[in-house]
Amino acid sequence: MYRFKLLFRRLVVLSLMLFLGTVYAQEVTFPRAFAIAIDDIGWNQGRSLGNEGGPWRAGVRRDMNIKDYMPIVAIAKAAGVRLQGLFVLSEMDRTNVCAKYPTITKQGEKFDNSKNVNDEQIQIMNYVKDNAAYFEFGLHGVGHEHFENGVRTRAEWYDTDHHKPWPEQDSRDHLKCFIEIMAQYGFTKENGQSFPESYVPCAYGYWWNPDGAFSTGKLLSEAGVKYGNTLFEQVAELKPPIEFGGGFDHGLLMISRYNYGNDWYKVGALPVSPLSEYKSDIIETHWPNLLAQDYFLQDKLNEDWVAFFKNIQKDKDHYLAKNTEQLYSQWLYNHYAKAIITDRKVVIDNTNMPQVAYDRALLGNMVLKVKLNEGMHVSSATVNGQAIPAYFEEAGYGFLYLPVLQKKQYTVEFATGKTLPERFVDNTGTYNVYDVKSNKKEFSFDLKMYGTQDVLVKCEKPLTVKSDNPNVKIISQSYDQGTSMLKLEISGRDMQGERGVVKLTF
Repeated sequence: MYRFKLLFRRLVVLSLMLFLGTVYAQEVTFPRAFAIAIDDIGWNQGRSLGNEGGPWRAGVRRDMNIKDYMPIVAIAKAAGVRLQGLFVLSEMDRTNVCAKYPTITKQGEKFDNSKNVNDEQIQIMNYVKDNAAYFEFGLHGVGHEHFENGVRTRAEWYDTDHHKPWPEQDSRDHLKCFIEIMAQYGFTKENGQSFPESYVPCAYGYWWNPDGAFSTGKLLSEAGVKYGNTLFEQVAELKPPIEFGGGFDHGLLMISRYNYGNDWYKVGALPVSPLSEYKSDIIETHWPNLLAQDYFLQDKLNEDWVAFFKNIQKDKDHYLAKNTEQLYSQWLYNHYAKAIITDRKVVIDNTNMPQVAYDRALLGNMVLKVKLNEGMHVSSATVNGQAIPAYFEEAGYGFLYLPVLQKKQYTVEFATGKTLPERFVDNTGTYNVYDVKSNKKEFSFDLKMYGTQDVLVKCEKPLTVKSDNPNVKIISQSYDQGTSMLKLEISGRDMQGERGVVKLTF
């Protein structure tokens, strides 16, 4: 009789919850983020000169043009991510500044890039800047290798042939040259553009030396780079954190990455290994992997890449990082935070997060993934009693974007139901939302905007919409009364991300 009464009570409670449109999620995960890094973008000539004592270029026997940049944006936009592009700039040099730094190219002081200089270069770099929402401008190198009197040694940032670092001044010269070529295209602080935040060493040559006075990490951190990825096994003599999968070098967070079957020179090649075998959160790709053999084949290849990304989004233990900051942020949380998950809440202990993550502003959103039944949504979600910054649905899951977590404990509570929250930022883009504040008369959100994107906000129709940063511009707005959804077209000046607070009044 007692068991019958208990079962009856549970059925009554469940029926009442269903009637009210609220049921609690049964499956929640603290997923690994996923992204790809695309090396060797920026060459004008694709043919590799590796067997001729020159640089390994793209490995395709043709010249590159603006059409070879467009697939990156098309794939990223369809997949809903911002792809990390790593640039080599020597053939983008329009004034031969590389000649001032003879260790960059085989020609040394006689470097002459006039055969590559054309108006399309300007169009290409403007295209990259204008599509910062989906295409990240990152650092790979200038000439890809290191040359002494015209003789090549691999590679640009560390001598992998002899397992020793280059002279500090050489590395500083290469970085200076990269900055000078950036300036030829208006990528300067004076124009509101920051130095790249992402880095991949050429041919995995990275001087890991976190306890020394100088290292590749120290050089790049001083320039503004925050995030790097490489195959640590290639510099095993430096004892990098191979087993842990990453670590800090003078403030630069370097993490492991691996290749899963798509070699650097293979045109139109996707990874072939199953997701279950991925040991790293970011995987290696190269520019030709995203390019079809001919233009009429490109749309099909784009579809294959988008399907590849969408398949990852469906996996309960992974999610697509919307951008590089989010990928590395989730890596840090996965490695240093502990999460106790139940069907109604998640208790997070973040007290072990290293201080350097805050000193270098490396942390962003922590992401949780909630399995949704058909027709259901996360109807409410809070972290320590405050509304989470943003929410997003895709592939049968609800994605909870938490704020930057400090070194303390947090409790995330949420429920699912047939309705969406009354007010929230629908994080459909590749921007980051760090915080929201809401009361009867106002709703505001703190975001980092990459490029120009639509931001969707579920709310009442606002009286005013304002940004506290003139470089985070509200270009247009429209309101759908039927869905109570506000669409804001917002642009950020800095292609590395522009931060501001957008406030709505009612």
